Amino acid sequence: MRCKLGDTKRNIEIINKLANRASRLKADIVSFPELATTGYLLGRAWWKHAETIPGPSADELGRIAHEYGLYLISGLDERDGNRIHDSSLLIAPDGDVTGVYRKVHLWDKERNYFTPGRSFPVFNTRLGKVGLGICYDLEFPEPARIMALGGAEIIFYSSAQMKPMQRMIDTYVHSRAGENALFVCHSNRIGREGNLVYFGQSQIIHPTCRTLGRMRETEGVLVTHLEMGDIARLRKSKLPYLRQRIPELYSGLTK
Repeated sequence: MRCKLGDTKRNIEIINKLANRASRLKADIVSFPELATTGYLLGRAWWKHAETIPGPSADELGRIAHEYGLYLISGLDERDGNRIHDSSLLIAPDGDVTGVYRKVHLWDKERNYFTPGRSFPVFNTRLGKVGLGICYDLEFPEPARIMALGGAEIIFYSSAQMKPMQRMIDTYVHSRAGENALFVCHSNRIGREGNLVYFGQSQIIHPTCRTLGRMRETEGVLVTHLEMGDIARLRKSKLPYLRQRIPELYSGLTK
């Protein structure tokens, strides 16, 4: 997705167009990038554009999900009292917000504006158990492991990843899938804001690290089928990482 900076109305129109296309391709769930409703490089204007949940943008995203009968995930600049969060919404096909994730790992100047989240929840859907992450969260292995231990079968990362990080992000996307034996769907921005160039390359990864589908630096829709039964089978045999951990030796991770 190519976002228009600071133009929520236009960005939601783009989300609607792409969700419509995904629906025509028989998608059950569609995921959009980080801060998809506002664009990313807003700085102090993040306060101006922040919205509550429910609120105008969340309600409109709910209408889109309901109209096309699919789950919809989108980044949102969320206002919560006197704080704002870089958030991701999970909206059910009936239009209700069934989950909100607040970005925990804030990157660079994001720390000057956003309040970090404090948890890595897993949400139940009729498609399976879903975890959410946002951009910089992908670069830490711990959140994905926590969500996997919480039952996550798919993690959707909404991102505004920029050049020259292509090779590292490609590695992390595959690693998070393989080390936790789950599907990873990475939705990344395209376009330019100031000196930031978003490289796209949205992709969907199988638990065996196979790339099931991958886009280039273009706006559009990528749809693939996830065979959910692969997860239990692989966790039992080829990829038993979760049950063969030795947690009593990992205390150093919390220091």
